[in-house]
Amino acid sequence: MSPKEYYNILGLQKWASDEEIKKAYRKLAMQYHPDRNPGNSEAEAKFKEVAEAYGILSDPAKKQQYDTFGSTGGMWWFWSWGRGFAADDLSDIFSSFFGGGFSGGTSRKRQTEFRGEDIETEIHIDMKTSIYGGKQTLSFNKRVKCEACSGEGWKWKKTCPTCGGRGQVTYTSNTMFWVVQQTRTCPDCEGTWEVFEEVCRVCNGQKRVVKKVELEIDVPAGIDSDMVIKLSGEGNHGIGTEAKWDLYVRFITAQEEKWLSRDAEDLHYTLEIDMLEAILGAKKEVNIPIVGKRTITVDAGTQFWTVIKLKWDGVKHVQSDRKWDLLIHIQIPIPKKLSKLEREHYETLAKDKKLSVWKKWLLDIF
Repeated sequence: MSPKEYYNILGLQKWASDEEIKKAYRKLAMQYHPDRNPGNSEAEAKFKEVAEAYGILSDPAKKQQYDTFGSTGGMWWFWSWGRGFAADDLSDIFSSFFGGGFSGGTSRKRQTEFRGEDIETEIHIDMKTSIYGGKQTLSFNKRVKCEACSGEGWKWKKTCPTCGGRGQVTYTSNTMFWVVQQTRTCPDCEGTWEVFEEVCRVCNGQKRVVKKVELEIDVPAGIDSDMVIKLSGEGNHGIGTEAKWDLYVRFITAQEEKWLSRDAEDLHYTLEIDMLEAILGAKKEVNIPIVGKRTITVDAGTQFWTVIKLKWDGVKHVQSDRKWDLLIHIQIPIPKKLSKLEREHYETLAKDKKLSVWKKWLLDIF
């Protein structure tokens, strides 16, 4: 290339200032960047020309050699291959435009950012809460930003003395005909521009600490064992970012109370009635644990383990307003001990039954 072509590529005169060179480069790089021209080979080639021109004209030593000799000799291939402008400078410039560096590189800021983690925990709840929902306090451990160092990992830090806050160091070697320079990431600060003076003693430089957290949550009505709900933003904090990830809560619910049990959305209640109620029938007011008072009708001649269904009196479905059924299972216990009066009554019934059978036999004969 002739001495004027690099300037022409950027649309500048040879006496352009450093600020004008940088401004022209930013404008053209934005115009021809591959992310804005997908599949456009001409734009890609133009972008590489712009990057090449800026790489020469933005470096004082390279610019001086180019302006003096009209060439950079054998230096260009070495500069492109090294970890100088191509990997670091472009990522700094384009991180603000495209959220990342050129050719897959990452900006220095992003290198110090790490997303948090999702957390999974579990909570035990009683049967009443699983049916009707309610407030519960959840206790769990999570990683949060260290308050002692504001999530920096250091007590205080200073500008890196090795690179002077540039994040890069330049190595120069002289040859017979030209000066060769190679720019690399600073080995002391690793491109972050600053070095620690004293690591935070609270988090030991980890930037986060483990903290026990109590959180009041709303338990939805109808929740059942092994169901999981997600609480957005209640997970571990990230590093170098304000983003917080998610908390997944798995429920373990009590399935039984005295005489009352749950099967999915149906409730089952065991009710004992005496033999006379089963034989003659009755209307009973029953106080069911958790559910409350209900009035049921026992038909005459009700048998052992008869099921009385109270429709839509069960558990609400966790994702809808539909409710299932309350099933009442009848038990008829046989008394083991009888009072004298009870025994007399049962004996009278037995005699009447035998007499009825005898009368029926006689009628069948005659």
